[in-house]
Amino acid sequence: MFMTTLQVFGGLAIFIFGMQLMSDGLHRVAGEKMRSILRMFSANPLVAVASGAAVTCVIQSSSASTVMVIGFVNAGLLSLVQAMGLIFGANIGTTITAQLVAFKIDWIIMPAIIAGLLLSFVKQQKISNWSATILGFGFLFLGMNLMSAELKALSDLPGFKAAFQYFQCAPVDGNIPWLSLLGAIAIGMLATVIIQSSSACSGIVIALGASGLIDLYSAVALVLGSNIGTTITAQLAAITANRVAKQAALAHTMFNVLGVIIVLLTFLIPWGNEPAFFAVIQKLSGTANLPRQIANAHTIFNIFTTLVLLPFIPLLARFCERVIPLNTGKIKYQYLEPHLLDTPSIALTQTAYALRRMLQKAWKMIDCALNIYNRNDEKNQMVVRQLEKREADIDERQKNITEYLSKLMSKKLTSAEAVQIPLLLHCTNDVERIGDHTEIICRIIGQMKTDELKFSEHAEKEYDMLHDKLADVARVSSLLLSHYSDELMQQSNQLHDEIYGMLNSFETEHVARINNGDCRPQVGIIYLELLAEIRKISRHLFNINERASMFYSNYPDKSDKRQ
Repeated sequence: MFMTTLQVFGGLAIFIFGMQLMSDGLHRVAGEKMRSILRMFSANPLVAVASGAAVTCVIQSSSASTVMVIGFVNAGLLSLVQAMGLIFGANIGTTITAQLVAFKIDWIIMPAIIAGLLLSFVKQQKISNWSATILGFGFLFLGMNLMSAELKALSDLPGFKAAFQYFQCAPVDGNIPWLSLLGAIAIGMLATVIIQSSSACSGIVIALGASGLIDLYSAVALVLGSNIGTTITAQLAAITANRVAKQAALAHTMFNVLGVIIVLLTFLIPWGNEPAFFAVIQKLSGTANLPRQIANAHTIFNIFTTLVLLPFIPLLARFCERVIPLNTGKIKYQYLEPHLLDTPSIALTQTAYALRRMLQKAWKMIDCALNIYNRNDEKNQMVVRQLEKREADIDERQKNITEYLSKLMSKKLTSAEAVQIPLLLHCTNDVERIGDHTEIICRIIGQMKTDELKFSEHAEKEYDMLHDKLADVARVSSLLLSHYSDELMQQSNQLHDEIYGMLNSFETEHVARINNGDCRPQVGIIYLELLAEIRKISRHLFNINERASMFYSNYPDKSDKRQ
C-alpha cells in the first residue's frame, strides 16, 4: 500500500509539474501579446469578463491571472470595477484545465513529451517557447493517468474506500446531508490553499471520480471548496499592495463565496428526483462519464455564478470600498509592481512609465536651478528649499528601477525584451545625471549672487532662449518615454539641431564679447560654464530620446496606454 500511495503522490507531482510547465510555456508564447490584451480591459464588465477568461485560458491558471490583476490594480493600470470583471472572467477561463484532463487521450502522452523535448533544442525562441507548452501537456496527462491508475488500485481496499465515504454527499431520501457537504467543501478549500491551485485540485477530484472513490455529489462539493480556497493567492498578493488592490482581492473572495452560496441554494430546489444543479449537469452531460460530468459541473458553476453576479459588480465594488476604505483621497500606486515581473512585456512598460516620472522630477530640479538667476519667484524658492530632498528622491528612484530591471533579467525573456532592459538602464543613468547637474548650476548661480555679478542684457536673452529650448527638449523626452511617434522623433531631431546650433553660436559670440571687452572675463567664464552644463543636459536628454524610440520600436502599437 505504501508504494501505491507513493505512486499516487508521484503522479500528482508530475501532473502539477506538467500544468506549471504548460502554463509557463503559454505565458512566454503570449507574453508579447499580454500588453495588447490589457488594452482590451475597459469599464464595460462584459469586455473585462471576456478578457479575463481569454487571459486565463491562455496561461492556464486563474491564480496567476488574479495575481496579475492585483499587480495591475496596485500599479494603477486597472480600476476596481475593471479588476472585478477580469476576476469573474478568470474563474471561467480556469475551467478549461478540468475540461482538458477529463479527456481520455492516452495516445498523445508520449508523442507530446517527445515533440516537446525535441523542440527545446531549437534555437529559435518562438519555437522553443512552444516546447514547454507541449512537454507540459504530455506530463499533465501522464501524471493524470498515473494518479487514476493507482487510485483505482487503492479503491479496492475497504479501509481506503471507507475514508472517502465519510463525507459522502449523495442525497438520502431526497435530502442532501448538509454536514457531509460542508465537510467536503472544507476539504476542497483546505487542499487548494495548500497546493495553491484550483486547477490542480480539480484534476485530483477528476482522478478520484475516475477511480470510483467519489461520486458526482462529493466531487461537486470538493470543487466548490476549491473555488473558495483559490482566493488565498490573491489575498497573499494583496498584503503589501495598496488599498484598491486589497479591495480587488476582497472582491475575488466575495465573488467565489457568494457563488458557492448561490449554488448551494439550488440544492434545495428539486428537479425530478435530483437537486436542480445536479439535474442540469446530468441533462447537459447526457451519457458522458463521471470525469466529464465533474468538468462540466466546474464550468457550469463558474459561468452560472458569473452571469448571476455580473449585474451587481458596481454594488459589490461599493461594498468592498466600504469594508476597506481609502485612508486618504490619494491612492499610492506602485508602478514597479513585483507581481508584474512574471509578465515581462508589461513590467518593461511599467519601468518606462516610472522612468518618465523620474525624468519629470529631474527636469523640475533643473528648471528650478536655471530659474534662480532671473525667475526666482516665491514658488521657485519653495522648490529650491526642497532640492536636496528631491536629489535624494531621484537617487532612490534610480536604485529602485535598477533593482527592478535586475530582477526582470532573471526571468525568461524574449530576445526583444532582453534588448530593452539595457536601453532602460542607460536611460535611468542619464536621468540621474541630469539631476546631478542641478547642484552644479545652483553653485554657479549662487556664486554670481554672492559676488553680485550679472550677465549683459544680450547674454540674459540668450540664457532665457536656451532655458526655454531646453524645456522643449525635456517635454519631448517625457512624451517619448510614454509613447513613440514619427512626429515626436522629428521634433527631437529638429530640437537637437536648434539647441546645439544656439549653443555653438552663443559660445562664439560670447568669446568675441569677452575679447572685445564688452563682457567682464569673470562673468564670461561663468556664462560659458552654464552653457557647458546646458550642453551636457541636452546630451543626456537626446540620449534618452534615441533609446526611448528604440525601446518602443519593439511594440506593434509603439505606445503606452497612458499619455
